[in-house]
Amino acid sequence: MPLANDIKMTYLKNTFFVIALLLICFYSSSSLAQQPDNVLVTLVSLDPGVKSTLGNDDKLYVLVRYESDISLRFQAIAMHDGAVLNVGAINNQATLHSVGTGEALAWVGYTNPTHIDAVQVTVMDEQWQKLYQLTEKADIRWQGVAAEPRKPAAWVNSLIKTERRKTDFVYDPSPQKYETLYDIIFFLTIASIPAYLLLQLHMLWRYKYRWKELAVIPLFPYLIVAFYAGVGLSIETSLMVTFLFRYTPLALLYLACLWLAKRFWQDKLPPPKLYKPPKT
Repeated sequence: MPLANDIKMTYLKNTFFVIALLLICFYSSSSLAQQPDNVLVTLVSLDPGVKSTLGNDDKLYVLVRYESDISLRFQAIAMHDGAVLNVGAINNQATLHSVGTGEALAWVGYTNPTHIDAVQVTVMDEQWQKLYQLTEKADIRWQGVAAEPRKPAAWVNSLIKTERRKTDFVYDPSPQKYETLYDIIFFLTIASIPAYLLLQLHMLWRYKYRWKELAVIPLFPYLIVAFYAGVGLSIETSLMVTFLFRYTPLALLYLACLWLAKRFWQDKLPPPKLYKPPKT
């Protein structure tokens, strides 16, 4: 018996060792396959400078210089405190750039008041797989509409024409596949705002007793944000818009569940106890 147990333990150890070795080889080969060969990308310049105020129709341009043995794409995104700001953002199209040495243009703009502290350029291959990201600090604000159109730098106009020619006349073997699911989620988020307002007002007007108390709950985060804004505490407009777009669908979902609960369970609950004054 001891000999049989030793044989079993030795067999299990060898099996685990082989499995671990195979896993290490697999992940090592995967990580090596994901590393780009001879790809050098640098962020050369920003237009406007690293500290500027733009109108809502203006863009922040990034001059990218690259040297690569594979085709590349570049796309700019903006950040604040390490978080990507997607609400109201407009990004460049990520045109495919051929093998070799050259310059590319990446840009980002906003249709609503926004403050960013960094711009990040994502480097992708032909199949839209991310290779790595480069970040440059930039204190940029989008605020209102500019009184006069801003004149971009000379290299911006030149690269805009180059990017347009590539988009119009160069065949892209892997065009971007638009995510239908993201489009649906975006339109549902927009539609959730008026739907929430109507349902919230309906419940506050028609519901009574404990149902009305439950319907008030989604209002508390809005009241907190309104209090902060009312007393003059500094809250970025972009963060308030992000809160509105992300919290409102959840609030609507809560009210919808409450509406279903009241509709199907109200008759099964005991009637509320009314206060009766003591007999004298």
